[in-house]
Order: sequence, then structure tokens, then C-alpha cells
Amino acid sequence: MATERLTAAYAPFVAALLAGGFRNPADGGWTAEVVAAHVAKNNDLIAATAELIAAGAEASYDNASTIDAVELAAYVASVGGLAGLAAEIERTAARLEVARGALGAKADTPVHVIIRDGGEVVQDGPIPIGAFIEGNATYHLRMHHEQVRALEPDWAAVAPPAEFDTYQLILLVRPPDQPKLDEAATRALGLEHLGHFRKMHAAGFLKVAGPIEGDDEFADICLYQVGSVERARMLAEDDPAVRAGRFVVRAMTWYTQQDALTWGENLYSLRS
Repeated sequence: MATERLTAAYAPFVAALLAGGFRNPADGGWTAEVVAAHVAKNNDLIAATAELIAAGAEASYDNASTIDAVELAAYVASVGGLAGLAAEIERTAARLEVARGALGAKADTPVHVIIRDGGEVVQDGPIPIGAFIEGNATYHLRMHHEQVRALEPDWAAVAPPAEFDTYQLILLVRPPDQPKLDEAATRALGLEHLGHFRKMHAAGFLKVAGPIEGDDEFADICLYQVGSVERARMLAEDDPAVRAGRFVVRAMTWYTQQDALTWGENLYSLRS
């Protein structure tokens, strides 16, 4: 697992905690809060182990404190329930990511690992610290995420919205034959492009718009509310950057729950 992906791997688990609504386990096992406390404490313990290795010290790992019922209950109380636990998961995952990055070539250093589960020792031996961190953010995280999922409310049973608001979604796409412009021409066209957004917003047609980062094809998202896809397409194609061939328009209808979105005067980005 790439170091920068480690923190992101915890996002679905954090989302589950913030959504809440958990049932108590029928078998008397760990509640969602206790599972989260275990994950956070375990992250901190592994991160501390990795930090020692990165500093050139000897270290070992024993999960006894991360499964102790009294310690877990105290941890839950100390952070203030699910929202606090979600923040702790994010904090400890970030610490783990930094510790993993600091290891460098020392990621192959073996660490003596003792893991207890259900009153039995299931691991008692060396594991490379880098592989141990990866296993914690994959297998171990998935196992406890499934444990929490089993306690979630039935989100699929929630009734769909009775009423919808309708928008026209415009995607501005970079064509493969995008014209090559010098710096001055690029800047001038960019200002005209942003001016088009301002004009459409002033006309009451454009609700929000802004650039996309991290994709080579899609450049901007624009949300119009003008009654039809064809009308929105024509408005979007009047953008000077579209007319110059810098972008092409993809238009579609988008629905959302009625009154789910509210709009201010300046809710769209003016970067592109």
C-alpha cells in the first residue's frame, strides 16, 4: 500500500462512525464504539513501534492493551463517543502514515509481534514492520469494518425522496486536439472563461462551477438550472474557452432531493 493511501483507507470506517445509529451486538460482543477504540489504540501502538524502529531503537509489539475491556471503555469515555472516536481514527491513521514514510529502508526490519484474540495467542513471532503496518491498514481494518457494518442500521430501508430538484450538469472536457496557446493567450482566455461563469451566475442560470483536480480529461463541473439539457448545453457552448476549442461540453440531467441544496451569491470557484 502506498504511504499516501494509508490514511485514505480509513475513510469508510470513519464515515460509518460519523453516520452512527448502531445496534448493540446480539452476542454481547464489542459495540461499535469499542471496535473503534481498539482500532485507534492499535494504530497508535503500531505507529509508536514504527517510530522507534525509524529512530534506530529496538521495539516489539504486544496488543494486550488494545483489547483490554477496561482500557477500551476508558478510551471511549475520554474522547466523547462516536464523533471523538472518528477524529481519533483519523489522527492515528495520519500518525501511522507518517511513521510508515519515515521508515524508508528500515521497513524490512523484523519486529517481534504478539497478537492475542479471544483469549488465545494467534501470533508470536517476527514480522517486518512495513508489512505489519500494511496488514493493519488492510486485513485488520477490513475485519473490524465488517464488525461495525454488522451493527449498522439498514440504510437501504430509508425511503427515497418524494420530490426532486432538477439541474443540468455540464462537464467541460479537455479534447485531445486542444489548441496550444502561449502564456499570455492562455491567461487572457482563462479570464474570459471565468467571466462567462460570472455572466451566467448574474443571469441566474449558473448555480455553481469550479475546476477539477486530479483528472487529465475533465476540467470543470458546472451546475445549471435552466429547464432543459439543450438550453444548458447552448449556454455552456457560449463559453469563450469552449468556442476556442479548449474545452468540449458534456451535458446531462442531474436530480437531487428537493431543497437539499441552497445557494449563496458567490458559491462557485473562479479558478480554472
